[in-house]
Amino acid sequence: MPKPTGRGNHKADAAPNDQRSQNLNVFSRAVNLFNAQKFEEAKQLFEQLAENSGGSLADAARSRALICERRIRAN
Repeated sequence: MPKPTGRGNHKADAAPNDQRSQNLNVFSRAVNLFNAQKFEEAKQLFEQLAENSGGSLADAARSRALICERRIRAN
């Protein structure tokens, strides 16, 4: 009998990876908006990520949302 590897090919296993991939795509779009100085739009995406993701991605999104807020107030 083969030894389990811990890497199942179940749909349930794929769902967290799909969500993480989507979150990374949203983060990338938010960074692009930030770099284009579209701080309001970037802030909205960062705030969504901060609430809907977890771990270091949520922390990074939260930090960047605060930076957007500062840039918005400065203008």
